[in-house]
Amino acid sequence: MLDQVGNRPFRDRVGRSLEFYKPGFGRALQGEERGRDLRTAAGPLPERAHKEISQAMKVQNQVIVAIVLAICVYATTLIYDFKEGSSKMLLGLDLRSGSHIAVELLPVGANGQEVLITKEIQDRSIQVFRKRLDPEGNKEVVITPEGLNRLIIEIPEVTDLAQAEAMVKKAGRLEFREAQYDPATEDTKWVTRMDGSAVKRAVPSLDPTSPTSSWRVNFDLTSEGTKEFGTLTKELRGRPLGIFFDGEEISAPIVNEPILGGSGVISGSFSQEEAVSLSNFLNAGALPVNVKMLESYTVSPTLGAESLNTSLNAALGGLVLVLLYIVFFYRMLGAVAGLALLAYGVIVLASMNIPTMQFVLTLPGIAGFVLSIGMAVDANVLIFERIREELDDDHTLMEAIGHGFDKAFSSILDGHVTTFIGAGILYVLGSASIKGFGLTLMLGTAWSMVTAIFVTRQFLNFAIYTLGFKAKKMYGG
Repeated sequence: MLDQVGNRPFRDRVGRSLEFYKPGFGRALQGEERGRDLRTAAGPLPERAHKEISQAMKVQNQVIVAIVLAICVYATTLIYDFKEGSSKMLLGLDLRSGSHIAVELLPVGANGQEVLITKEIQDRSIQVFRKRLDPEGNKEVVITPEGLNRLIIEIPEVTDLAQAEAMVKKAGRLEFREAQYDPATEDTKWVTRMDGSAVKRAVPSLDPTSPTSSWRVNFDLTSEGTKEFGTLTKELRGRPLGIFFDGEEISAPIVNEPILGGSGVISGSFSQEEAVSLSNFLNAGALPVNVKMLESYTVSPTLGAESLNTSLNAALGGLVLVLLYIVFFYRMLGAVAGLALLAYGVIVLASMNIPTMQFVLTLPGIAGFVLSIGMAVDANVLIFERIREELDDDHTLMEAIGHGFDKAFSSILDGHVTTFIGAGILYVLGSASIKGFGLTLMLGTAWSMVTAIFVTRQFLNFAIYTLGFKAKKMYGG
């Protein structure tokens, strides 16, 4: 069916007009201005077309805003346990209790040989402990050397001393042993043929052959380890291969065929926690020397509850003052930005507390989060100033908003990219506390970009199309 203006079907003309509406991004204008662009290109649209275009844009915007609000509601459940009435965030030693352990590096190697403790041995031990205690790199474990033969280890959120000591004092040595008969003693003993230094990667998984749904550890070997393991299993065909961890026998399966593929399985009716722990030990590698526990105890927050509350109140007070300022100075634009910033804060905190990917939040981490809020405010100010300039140039409200976002985009992108790179360098090269600052700043910067460019614009569209706030004076014009 053709309309009275053009030769194209009416639904095609409406469809084309909708292509000009790109929520959150792009250079296209919105609402009446897009209709004006279409009239210039193809003549005036019928009144019915205008209404259908506006209704379609309004519905699309409402759906997007509803999705954003639903994400925010879900995010609050990741941050706060409403049933228990307590926060779910993991806090560091400076904000909450944890374990403090002091260890001594002994001059004794894997086979009992004497080893000189050097700076290299100490650095390797720190690396092993860090990989073992913080395999994901987000718990901010602090390991401080004292001299050449002592290490102070602080583990946030772990208050079970037995668990903490078990993670530290184990040497983490995997061995593959052969059962050899000694005719002199008429006894069989296990002799080490290969150690776990050739393990490239270990991953826990459910054992599909277990009737009790137990777990196992799958491992891959290096190229050299593959050759050595293949030779060993050829020799032991039809005989048991003992798998020992820190001198304790885990299993001794019979070798039916040589294992030449460079991978294997360690099964021993593990629980999920035991399989994950064993995988972490294998991935971290064995300690180069034995260690001795010197002291271990739990520690309370170094700032105390009163200091923590004071710090949080100061941060919240600063945020409230900033919101009041932008609302007073930018009117409706500031109010919309305030709502977008609240959504931003909830989403960033929830991103730090995703199950299995939780960050331990420390004071440097809070500083990074507050700084990223400043980045988000700055991005909104850049956009709002551009919008006000467009309004002063006698553009319509929708033209001013479209041009404002477009012109501010490059400046916002440059600022956020440079900040993200700087935060990334801090995370890669910094110490444990600096890593926390860099990590939260990177995460906050990424979400700040999304919030300023997308969420704020969608909230503005909602205020205009759904709530009907279209007076230029409300936006500083």
